[in-house]
Amino acid sequence: MSREVLCVDDDEVTRYLLKRALELVGFAVTTAEGTEKGLELLKQHRFHLVISDYNMPDGTGTWMLRQAASAGLLRDTEVLIFTGTPHVEDAAGVQVVAKEQGTDHIVAQVLKLLGPEPEQTQGRGPPPSTPQERVMSRIELVLYTAGPSPASMRALRQMKNLLARYDPVQVDFKVVDLARGRPDSAEEDHILLTPTLVQRNPLPRTWVVGDLEDTTLIEDLLDHSGVERRE
Repeated sequence: MSREVLCVDDDEVTRYLLKRALELVGFAVTTAEGTEKGLELLKQHRFHLVISDYNMPDGTGTWMLRQAASAGLLRDTEVLIFTGTPHVEDAAGVQVVAKEQGTDHIVAQVLKLLGPEPEQTQGRGPPPSTPQERVMSRIELVLYTAGPSPASMRALRQMKNLLARYDPVQVDFKVVDLARGRPDSAEEDHILLTPTLVQRNPLPRTWVVGDLEDTTLIEDLLDHSGVERRE
């Protein structure tokens, strides 16, 4: 049985990226859009790990974790604060991870805390996906965005909706926010405008520029690469 993670963040895009990244390495992920919903879910269910944003409209992640701990809801539960805020208060004993380090970094931290998912026993279906399986994905897609611009957010929503119809193990999808810096991959991919979606593998490299309102071309790329659709 997959170990369960609760991700609490008021930002829809962040919740989606964390959920998908952790599911790709085999964890079962539940999301909540704020501290009140997070506490409600903690009262209803036991999680192996809680990942929370720090600064949310209805309270801080550290406040939520204190409330949950005082109510006995965090026994044998690991906790992480995932934040873009430089100064985090009341975080004694809680590991803090900067959002600017990206989802790959937080996945690495989760694996350090919980370890990789154990192999499932024979007869209970295939083992959960692992980082090695991501390397063997059938297509690699990178979406370059520019912070919370409307076009970038539309492109990300379009990709979220489209990829929900395909097998996630077979798609290596990353989001690179150029508002946080320009990595070497942006130079390699010759990115001049955002949002831009790049198919890096399989070759030849393909670029789709714009808010991805029409996803027909992307569907063609996925289908041509042999990515299986969910039933």
